[in-house]
Amino acid sequence: MDNTLDNSASVNPTVGAFHPGTVGAAHLLLVAVLLGLFAAAQSWHPLSVPPLAATALSVIAGAIAGAVTCTLVHEWFHYGGALLARGRYTRPSRLALFAFEWDFKNNSRRQFLTMSYAGTLGSLVAIVTFMLNVPATSPGGIALWSASVGSLAFAGGIEWQVIARVRAGGDPLTELAKTTPRVVLSSGFLGLLTALTVALMLL
Repeated sequence: MDNTLDNSASVNPTVGAFHPGTVGAAHLLLVAVLLGLFAAAQSWHPLSVPPLAATALSVIAGAIAGAVTCTLVHEWFHYGGALLARGRYTRPSRLALFAFEWDFKNNSRRQFLTMSYAGTLGSLVAIVTFMLNVPATSPGGIALWSASVGSLAFAGGIEWQVIARVRAGGDPLTELAKTTPRVVLSSGFLGLLTALTVALMLL
């Protein structure tokens, strides 16, 4: 791959593809619903009987809201990084996690790294936003913080080693192809372990 390649930002049209605005609206709705459920569980928790069920609901709602929100912010920062790098991409063919599909053939390593770094920045922004706005003084708040940090660890377990190899001169697509199911599984374990460690620290 030519590392000097620097195309103007552009999107390759795909029949039946989803516009980023449509994907963004769906993601915002999902985040709003999850954070709304979390807020409701937080309000119900101190008033409920039996308390164990309320605590479990609050923790589950917080963990899901934290992990999903942080993951989506991470992905949208990837998209922002793609725009900043003036990279080429295609629109997704189905409504899911990703807001775009990276064009490995027509982008340089520098563009790939810019797009990749932006995702980690997005996770950090989401985590700091939670920490500034949701106190970790309840089981649900602790779960929210912990799951968001765990989400970063999971994504980092997959992405950071790819970034390191690309920085060392590797081809982005070749290095990403080394992300085997075993790598994903070990990254999932890392994310879970990180989340539990953060939760224990906050208790």
